[in-house]
Amino acid sequence: MNSIENMPISGKTKIIPILADPIAHVETPRIMNMLFKKANYDAVCVPFQVAAENLSQTIEALRLIPTIAGAVVTVPHKINISHLVDVKGPQAQIIGAVNAVRFDEQRQMHGEMFDGKGFVQGLINSDLDVGSHLKVYIAGAGGAARGIAFALLAQGVKSLQVYNRTQATAVALIEELKKYAPDAVIELADATPQQVDLCINATSAGMLGPQQNTLPFAIDGLEANCCVAEVIMNPLKTQLLQQAEQKGMKIVSGQAMILAQIGQLAAFILNEPELAQVRL
Repeated sequence: MNSIENMPISGKTKIIPILADPIAHVETPRIMNMLFKKANYDAVCVPFQVAAENLSQTIEALRLIPTIAGAVVTVPHKINISHLVDVKGPQAQIIGAVNAVRFDEQRQMHGEMFDGKGFVQGLINSDLDVGSHLKVYIAGAGGAARGIAFALLAQGVKSLQVYNRTQATAVALIEELKKYAPDAVIELADATPQQVDLCINATSAGMLGPQQNTLPFAIDGLEANCCVAEVIMNPLKTQLLQQAEQKGMKIVSGQAMILAQIGQLAAFILNEPELAQVRL
């Protein structure tokens, strides 16, 4: 069923694009439009496929359209757009990535990052105790991974392993994380995590569904009491989550992250704080 069915669209409707490449997998428009419908708010979220090389031009075009309130930003734009915003929020300044932008009355662009806090809250909502006792492994070093890593450290996590196919990118992120949390043990990892309590896929591996054979990391060395979590929302159960579930592990899908932050995204983009209180 179309999530914007029965939602009146007029010349006054606020438009919120989601910028991504590829775009077919995104679930944010469906979920955000459910929120607008529940809140009886005159806005709509729509998908925009934007190639990385066209991001800057796209932003300049969006500035010229007053009915566009801002945008949700996802793969592969979260780091690059942080260099294009005029004003960075507190999390964006720390993390160096942005997943939501808002245009003010002068059409200056404000950017903030909600992925990290949303992901951690999604874990908590899924009954995972996130704190200093947790040993965490994270695959990825892009915008989502950065947000999640900083948020985990802010939540009190003291043991964090970072793996990325491009090792230099992981090493650079680890150095930033060590400066942020000097009392934590933050190490470079490989693709075979062991002796950890939580494994996170913060890469795009698995985004294309069951036909994609590439897994972000191997789970053979993990104990059954380990939790495996995803940032990917479509499919709901990636190959990684399916394998982890077959081994009796707790799993947390990517939809937990978006559900935990969707109200905050809408509230920031539209500058309407009450939207953050809407629960789906």
